[in-house]
Amino acid sequence: MNEFDLIIIGAGTSGLPTSRVAANNGKKVLLLGEGPIGGKCVNWGCTPTKALVYCTHLYKETLKASKFGVKTGKVELSFSEAMDYTRKLVKNSLEQNEKRLASFEKIEYIPKNAKFINDSEIEVDGETFSAPALLIATGARNFIPPINGLENVQYLTNKNMWSLKELPKSIGFIGGGFISCEFASIFNIFGSEVSIFERNDRVIIRADELISKSLNQYFNEDGIKIYKNTQTSNVRSKNNKIIVKTNRGEEIELDQLMVATGFKSNADKLNINVSNVDLDHRGYVVVNEFLETTNPKVWAIGDIVGKQQFTHMALRESKAVLNNIFNNKKVKVKFEDIPYAAFTEPPIGSVGRTESQLKDAGIPYKIAQTELPHCSRGLIMQLNRGHVKLLHNEKEIFACHIIGEYADNLVHEIVPLIGVHNGWDLFKEIIHAHPTLAEIFSNLQK
Repeated sequence: MNEFDLIIIGAGTSGLPTSRVAANNGKKVLLLGEGPIGGKCVNWGCTPTKALVYCTHLYKETLKASKFGVKTGKVELSFSEAMDYTRKLVKNSLEQNEKRLASFEKIEYIPKNAKFINDSEIEVDGETFSAPALLIATGARNFIPPINGLENVQYLTNKNMWSLKELPKSIGFIGGGFISCEFASIFNIFGSEVSIFERNDRVIIRADELISKSLNQYFNEDGIKIYKNTQTSNVRSKNNKIIVKTNRGEEIELDQLMVATGFKSNADKLNINVSNVDLDHRGYVVVNEFLETTNPKVWAIGDIVGKQQFTHMALRESKAVLNNIFNNKKVKVKFEDIPYAAFTEPPIGSVGRTESQLKDAGIPYKIAQTELPHCSRGLIMQLNRGHVKLLHNEKEIFACHIIGEYADNLVHEIVPLIGVHNGWDLFKEIIHAHPTLAEIFSNLQK
């Protein structure tokens, strides 16, 4: 039986960096994981998606250049060349990760899945391994809803869409969350006819209502068709097309269909019922504020815990869990007020609770709100979209919600002030350089 200081099950966004830090601190690590190392973020999530976002952003900026005296001639956006760029980016990232991993003498990497055989041992291809600490970091996979006929069509997900060779003339998205809306923006700019089938009354329902409604408005202005309060009742193929039938009886003909209806836990692949590790009602691993499971020998981080499924959160958990495994002084992990960005057109940046969440919690609040074009830099850039909204009381800032140019960056001014007792007073003392987009916050200090 092979023994290690730490066994990490999962070589993705959270497991891979955790193994490297542990090895740098002298720990002998066994790293296990199926599929390409780096997981979802590097291979079919953050890296390639945001690469396409950047391609389309450059294209849109170039189209506007003549307004500012820049002569560009004919501007074209090539889907095949942009996809080639993203594939090369992913390939280079994967090769760098593999090369770096191979340089660690204290990491043994086995590119296979593991299963628990009891509460302290795992098995890989008939071989048993143990360690004083085991870390589950196997993430989550796409949830595919039970839609009649879906299994008989060649639908896309965020994982397999990177094999597309040609730009579809039309594409639909089942689900109106982050992934759908980012891809909807991308394909809309490339020139596809885009439809979104959303069961709620607006897309990105988790966002503050002002932000979500604004994105719906902008999507409508840009020609993206949103089928709100809509269930997909049936999907079928016909003459090399995909026909989506809604619960209202509408039939929409598409060249491609992407399913993006959330994720499901990978815990069911681990034979976890013999490990004394509890799962919640959704199948995610239950952890406390120190990332400990119900088994004192097992910890868990990343999407597998089902809390804040963001790469930046996984990286924070990675740092904390190593401290908590190997040191007596524990570090608490806070799962509330985690910032996020959605790279839609225009982008979204948000931190803290929504207005409806504050209402439901019975917390009194005030609203400070302005439009992003209402600052000197916005005038210079000729912006015509965007909102900035702060939720606060006389002392604290509860939240910041932004939609518009560079919202994903602007929100970080407010992140350190969320929940600080005198955060509102501190905010009002900030002096913003002129003329920057961050100066928009000066409108809210009055």
